[in-house]
Amino acid sequence: MNDQKPNCTPLGAGCSSGGDYGVFMVTSTLSAEPHGLQGYNINGFAWSDKVGFVCFGSSCNIPECGSLAPSDPGYFYAYAEPVAGTNTVELHGWAGICSEKEAGWISLNCMDPVANSCSGLPADRKYRLVYNPTDWKYYSTTYNGNPAINEGVSFGYNGNSDGTGIGYISFYPSGTDGMYLDIPAENGDAQCTDGKDNDLNGKTDCADTLCSARMVCTTSELNWLGGSLTQQYTACHNGLDDNSNGKTDCTTDLSCQSADACKLETAFTNGCADGLDNNGDGKADCTGVGPLPAAPECAADPACAPPPPPQSQCVDNAACAGIVDPKLHANCCCTDLTPNGTNPLDCLDLDCQNNAPVCTAWTKVSAGNVYAGGGITGTKAPSQAGVTNAAYCLRANNTIEWTSQYSQCTEAAAGTITLPSTATGYRGTLGTLDLVGIRNQRYGTVQSLPTNLSPVPTSLAGRVYYYKNVGGALGDFFTLPATVFNNGTGSSDSGAGLLLIEGADLHITGNIGYSVAQVQTRLKNLASFGVIVIKDSVGNGGNIVIDRLVTKVSGAYFAEGAIHTGTLIGNTDAYLKMYGIFVAKQFDLQRNNNTDPTQAAEQFIFDGRAVVNPPPGLQDVGKSLPRPSDATF
Repeated sequence: MNDQKPNCTPLGAGCSSGGDYGVFMVTSTLSAEPHGLQGYNINGFAWSDKVGFVCFGSSCNIPECGSLAPSDPGYFYAYAEPVAGTNTVELHGWAGICSEKEAGWISLNCMDPVANSCSGLPADRKYRLVYNPTDWKYYSTTYNGNPAINEGVSFGYNGNSDGTGIGYISFYPSGTDGMYLDIPAENGDAQCTDGKDNDLNGKTDCADTLCSARMVCTTSELNWLGGSLTQQYTACHNGLDDNSNGKTDCTTDLSCQSADACKLETAFTNGCADGLDNNGDGKADCTGVGPLPAAPECAADPACAPPPPPQSQCVDNAACAGIVDPKLHANCCCTDLTPNGTNPLDCLDLDCQNNAPVCTAWTKVSAGNVYAGGGITGTKAPSQAGVTNAAYCLRANNTIEWTSQYSQCTEAAAGTITLPSTATGYRGTLGTLDLVGIRNQRYGTVQSLPTNLSPVPTSLAGRVYYYKNVGGALGDFFTLPATVFNNGTGSSDSGAGLLLIEGADLHITGNIGYSVAQVQTRLKNLASFGVIVIKDSVGNGGNIVIDRLVTKVSGAYFAEGAIHTGTLIGNTDAYLKMYGIFVAKQFDLQRNNNTDPTQAAEQFIFDGRAVVNPPPGLQDVGKSLPRPSDATF
């Protein structure tokens, strides 16, 4: 079928055998129709073996089909209501039996020419022709050949004012025949992406079963060339509407717009410094990665800005710029109270800690002398003007790198100081440790501590608290948590006490201090804590290890091995103050806190308790402790 007029003139026997004819529905667009309505125009010709050619709509406006037209609207028209699904829609307007001229008009719907003109008609006088989108025919599934049923659906009507006419005309005379449209199939890429229901079956584009399996309906523009990031980038930047959906690339295609392929490297977290081509364009980062060149958009990204110079080499401080000496220049940069770029402030910066002498961690001894059997080295002297390591004398038997408040009170050849040890029977220059007497309760009642976690009482009561590594296990240590020791009360209660550890190390995990309460009766009540840590016969133990977060340790401490102040590489340790007397074969001053150049990482402060109220067994050591007046030069 087509939209051609009959090719025989005049209409007559020459066309009775057919000819070129067809009924055409304009499906490409909705048109304005009479009475302010819209629909799909219908025109063309059908052929009936009984009456000949039947014209539809505007095709009837020719002399061969008559010289008159319906008074409303004054011309022939025919249209189908808009299709919005698979339900049937009604046709409106006129057709005509050309051989009958004006007597051959066929009304397609009793609603015409005026809306609701069917009102008041008996059921057997109603009629309407319908279009069925499911198979493109002009019929309803309720058709049964009787116009008196279902209000004449699938029927038109021909009748004249003089009572002549054909009456009801079925457009579906049998179950296998009937007038239908040859609608173009909606199965090409163009038809499946034009936003139209081209075949008027109630389904548009990819919703149509003839389109749904096509690549344009199953593949987005993003994945048109493949699923890799590079393929996606190409598909979204090739200037083509690859899947013919009327939208192109990152500009308008939604599948591209939301994809990584349409983002700049700067849109990704750390995108200009992550070593990746994040959007598939073959470019990466500030300076490129491997064979990939740099991403141009990264040029202005902060991650691509040149790093500031190390803080110790600052260039933003004019006062430091003219200093030639590198250490002095670093000292200036690391104490100017500015971060000099993105670095941590001054001595908090690792670069300053490593290169500026002013930021070096250091140790201080207050209110007492320093004696060393070897040299006093391995830790820096404070670089701040007027700040020294020691308040009084520095005496050693080798090189001294520390500084004293009294520069004349420094002696690097003071002779050997012998410490109590197994080899000397625990006798030394500073006195004797009577371990036999201590164990045998000569200086106070001995209370055994059964495990390395046994608590030491806060009221020491003049006792010796004894822990021994009985099994000789390697690495055994006794834990001393945070403790505040109380003064004794009454005339006989001693505030002194001793912790004796044999064959194990001492691990101090919390602050150790004294009560601030005043002594009530006698100096004997004054809290005074002593610690002796010695090795066993095979050399186990003898060391004191202080946790890096401990800030205060008080008492008189003797370690046959070493005292370690504690640190953790890569972290800033707490400042540590050590009150009392500390004697060891070796001091491992590990604290690294140099955030305040005026404050010592470790500070030793002599408080004299071991002299006033010696812990049990430390009386001899207390008597022999040197005073500032002992050092004369």
